[in-house]
Amino acid sequence: MKSIRLVEFGSSLQWEEKQDPEPKDSEVLLEVISCGVCHSDLHLRDGYYKIGGEEKLFVKDRGVKLPLTPGHEVVGKVLKVGSKVRSVSIGETKLVYPWIGCGTCEECESGNPQLCSAPKSLGIYQDGGYSDRILVPDRKWLLDIYNLSPEAACSYACAGLTAYGALKKALPLKKMDSLVIIGAGGLGMFASQLVPLLTDAKVIFLDIDGSRLEKLQELGFYTVLSSHPDPIGEVKNISGPLGVSAVIDFVNNSATSSLGFSLLKKNGTLIGVGLFGGELKIPTPILSLRSLTIRGSYTGSPGELKELLLLVSKNKIRLVPVEIRSFQEANSALNDLANGKILGRVVLSGK
Repeated sequence: MKSIRLVEFGSSLQWEEKQDPEPKDSEVLLEVISCGVCHSDLHLRDGYYKIGGEEKLFVKDRGVKLPLTPGHEVVGKVLKVGSKVRSVSIGETKLVYPWIGCGTCEECESGNPQLCSAPKSLGIYQDGGYSDRILVPDRKWLLDIYNLSPEAACSYACAGLTAYGALKKALPLKKMDSLVIIGAGGLGMFASQLVPLLTDAKVIFLDIDGSRLEKLQELGFYTVLSSHPDPIGEVKNISGPLGVSAVIDFVNNSATSSLGFSLLKKNGTLIGVGLFGGELKIPTPILSLRSLTIRGSYTGSPGELKELLLLVSKNKIRLVPVEIRSFQEANSALNDLANGKILGRVVLSGK
């Protein structure tokens, strides 16, 4: 197998070639067809997350060990199966649910392995999909992609699921309500694809990039440029003077989280998603006086991923823009992602 490995934090990925692994028991070996490039891969390569000011959360302190093959948005073809696998056939194409947990904690047993306190996520704690092969620990982590292409399906394992999980936390919303979505990059594009299927509420997108907002305007969404001299006033001109019912912050830095909090009306909810770093300072009495909710959202469960794949496959939707690159271009893809040069998603492919 040929893999692109992270050997040292802060350095470029390196090629490595070794013998294919042999699946045992419940394991399944896949030939990787497509693997999405995600901001989490960028944080992994950097070796840290910014958490406000000059402070950093180092990924090694979360248990990440090198060398490691990144990549957690994977679609592959079944090559070999372990002796205990009965319900998967050689040659089938499957999407991999990567947010694997320990299997025994409260969150895992309740169907939320993505919230496990001892995670074993593929591409983060175990080798992932920046490779021509990936070994999946159990057949239960494989899902059908229905009528979706591998290039379109792979990013639903993280970006699509992250957008869907956040949207579900903002619901239910009434037709008279307003929902603000901060960030019109990859996650925002998935949200624009999904939100019309989930609610009739008024949806307003905010971003610093006017070209991104122009594309969303063409799709019928309200938009506000974050750099506007009075973005709060602009949003309230659309939503009404009381504010908005929910804000989903796909950026989630100091500026955007503060802006999102300022937009909420009474009984509103701020959902923080992005890992771009920062801190939110709020006067604590406001939480009580206005009955506000602030919560996070981290990817989604296997059940939610199945819901999402069914939802997308059954509805005629506008696909998120996908740029396909070779695995040899993994480093440059991460660099372009870091520099904000990607609209939609970049997918690595061995084709």
